[in-house]
Amino acid sequence: MANAEYFKDGGGPLFPGTFVTLPLSRLPLNPADFAQYQWNRLRHWVIETVSLLNFKLKSMPNWTTRPQWKARRGKIAPTAKALYQEVLEAFAGGDKQTLERICVSDFAKKLMAAIDRRNPRERVRFEVTKYNSPLFYPKRIAHQIHQINMYDKNLMTEQAIVAISSTQQVSRYDASTGETIPGSVKIQDKVEYVVLSRQVNAVTFESDSWRVWGTTSPTTLEAYLEEKEAIDKEQARRAGWKPVSK
Repeated sequence: MANAEYFKDGGGPLFPGTFVTLPLSRLPLNPADFAQYQWNRLRHWVIETVSLLNFKLKSMPNWTTRPQWKARRGKIAPTAKALYQEVLEAFAGGDKQTLERICVSDFAKKLMAAIDRRNPRERVRFEVTKYNSPLFYPKRIAHQIHQINMYDKNLMTEQAIVAISSTQQVSRYDASTGETIPGSVKIQDKVEYVVLSRQVNAVTFESDSWRVWGTTSPTTLEAYLEEKEAIDKEQARRAGWKPVSK
């Protein structure tokens, strides 16, 4: 039952092979590496697009009717922006009820455990002072849907990743006096890659509300190839293939 709980409300692992494109300034400089990186990025974009298209077609009773499920991709970025700000504010304020409501279970538990480790005589203030580069952010980086919940084959998991650029200010203050603790004020410019996840019923095609799964990092060529090799080995093992001896 504990394992089934892991997948509840869109919980579960980040989809294997998820590709989060590096910022332009961090792309490989070597032409061969750059070409390989872009090829793998394009390859995974095709995988994502096919996953969405297949599920959309599956939701059509026949070829003359409208699909019952729509990706609604235009709503993903603003939803991620609003939800993630709510997560950050709830985490700073120690609002566990909100975290349980808008985060997947595993992520909510991690944040609540961090809240419990705080000094009880201190409180945290948090503010997003501004969102940066509004022409480019928030930006949907990835979006796909797959069946990964082995405990309920009628539930699909939909995941999306959104890049958000913001300036954030956080500080600690004395709970009894309300005075800011000297040296605790921190202001940071950040680009964060927020992962949203939710369940979609493969029979009724109804979607749950998006929840925040957590954050992730951009995909480097080295990390992608390393993960791909591990996935290929696992698939070969499940297929009963024996590794080639060197």
